[in-house]
Amino acid sequence: MTLIMPRPVKDPKSGIYYIRVRVPADLVGIFGRAEVSKSLRTREPAEAKERFAVEYAAIQKRWAALRAMPEPLPLKQIVGLAGQVYQRLMASLDIEPGEPTVWEQVSRLNAQAADNDEALEQWYGPTVDELLIEEGIATDPSSRTRLLKAVQRAWEQATEQQHKRSQGDFSRDPYANRFPEWSPEKNPSELSSGPTLSDLFDRWKKDHLANGKSENTVKDFRQKLEALKDYLGHEDVDRIAPREISEWTDHLRHEQGLTPKTVSGKYLAAVKTVFRLARSKFLIESDPAQSVSVKIPPKVKSRSSGFTEAEAKRVLSAANKVFEQPSNMAHHNKLACRWVPWICAYTGARAGEITQLRKEDLTVVDGIPQFTITPEAGSVKAGMYRNVPVHPHLQKIGLLDFISDAKSGYLFHSGPSSTPAEAAKRSGNARDKIAVWVRDSAGITDERIQPNHAWRHRFKTVGRNSDIAPEYLGAIQGHAGRTAGEDYGEYPVETLYREICKLPRIQVP
Repeated sequence: MTLIMPRPVKDPKSGIYYIRVRVPADLVGIFGRAEVSKSLRTREPAEAKERFAVEYAAIQKRWAALRAMPEPLPLKQIVGLAGQVYQRLMASLDIEPGEPTVWEQVSRLNAQAADNDEALEQWYGPTVDELLIEEGIATDPSSRTRLLKAVQRAWEQATEQQHKRSQGDFSRDPYANRFPEWSPEKNPSELSSGPTLSDLFDRWKKDHLANGKSENTVKDFRQKLEALKDYLGHEDVDRIAPREISEWTDHLRHEQGLTPKTVSGKYLAAVKTVFRLARSKFLIESDPAQSVSVKIPPKVKSRSSGFTEAEAKRVLSAANKVFEQPSNMAHHNKLACRWVPWICAYTGARAGEITQLRKEDLTVVDGIPQFTITPEAGSVKAGMYRNVPVHPHLQKIGLLDFISDAKSGYLFHSGPSSTPAEAAKRSGNARDKIAVWVRDSAGITDERIQPNHAWRHRFKTVGRNSDIAPEYLGAIQGHAGRTAGEDYGEYPVETLYREICKLPRIQVP
């Protein structure tokens, strides 16, 4: 039996050629019609034949989409599909963009649709569905929603550019390259059998923990590599090119709204660390992240990073009164807000190092009370313990009495912490509660300073003004020595106590 291939059909009245294709029997119920008919917009046989081939291929993709099992779309493909919408909008009005008022109205409607699910569906749903059908893609509801939002942002970007063009500005869109080149997912048979991102991460994790490093870093790095995996839509290391890593960093900056410092110091740094180890272990032949960088613009600093004297007193005064104020805050969180700011003020420690203190971390050596800040209690950034004497003012306001009366275990969080990870999580939650309290209750609303970390900056400033030598300040705060020589030996508790006593008392109401 010879199969007759479809071909252009000429309308006898108009002379215009059409494509007419029967809908497969198994899809008639889904598609709603038994035949597809569409004008090829030409009376020339040769041109009709060319256009027919394009349309016929598109129809076959449509059948594939209708038959396919819905699958999630990775982020890179979602943004790539949205990029097709952007490119078509830009190309269709390349020469004559129209009047500015038109684009101003479109911009207003775009903004309204962004916050309204019904409007989002009404405006962009047909475009999204047509796009998916064109590419023969069947996706799940969650991915379709993400694609809707991505297409809305593409429209928003195109609208802004067309508005510029309508005013005579035809300069290139500086963010047009945020859209990755669209390419359908490869078939499993085409994939490499080489290492995956998960393989490399597990190898790095094994070395990291064997070296006694923090579990918090493992959790952080896992999240960063998952973000890369979600963007790429796969984790086949052999398929990852440096350009894709670079495009990912652009996506994090321009789409996710992350700062260059965060992208470089957190996301890219994690990926570079894992790839660098894999390269050193000969697990991969080349490192796709090695040459990728994110430029960090000079930081504009308009004030000190530490609390002013007035701000410090405001926070500490509020800490003194935390139990007097009506609040639904849990008792252990109130204790954290009561004492942690005071301890940070006189030690320059990280808030997270203090929220993980245990009763047994307070000891007395030669009559001098001291805190031992140790990785055994939780996360310590440098990975090394240190002893920090308790300032006389902290002793006077009752800190030692509070610790003496406390139950054994953690001072500022409650509940069972059977693993170091659980304890670190609870300590982190307490630290975050303090930050919120400093903003909401103590009233430190200046976004240019960090509500917990500002104590470390202030401590350094006050210490310098009190003639405490840099090596002592570093030892108290847990900073690495400036030279290899400074890391030899230790600082006796009486020496650090002598220096810490130079800090003036903070008098608050």
